[in-house]
Amino acid sequence: MGLNTHEATDSTLKVIVYANDLMSYTLKVTQNAPKHYRFTFISRLQNLSMDIVELMLLANDVFVTKANIHKTAEQRIHYQQQALSKLRAIGYFSLEAQKYDAIKLKHAIQMNKQGANCIKFLQAWMKSDRVKYQNIYHLLQQE
Repeated sequence: MGLNTHEATDSTLKVIVYANDLMSYTLKVTQNAPKHYRFTFISRLQNLSMDIVELMLLANDVFVTKANIHKTAEQRIHYQQQALSKLRAIGYFSLEAQKYDAIKLKHAIQMNKQGANCIKFLQAWMKSDRVKYQNIYHLLQQE
């Protein structure tokens, strides 16, 4: 079972909550990893998990309006796409780490489940943003 550290609230995007849970779980299960993997697989997994949360927070902090849509929408999408790529990478590296016994199979599986959940919510967030941006572009064309 995953490590849930937060409850989703109205003020926090669920995807950020789930990404934070993935980060917390990753940090917890890697803290006792074999010493000879700490600077390869383990540091990579930990850094990826923290990067994912950071990128989602950065994307969420980009405020898109009609006046600034051209610059800010691109920036927000860029952060979201980077987070998506890192989610896929953490899934890959967790399975590779398990092959070398850097982490246990059950932990790799759980990290992949949590990562897949984050991907699902991140893609929904990105789709929602695309719809909003298309509506804004449509309004700008009508003016």
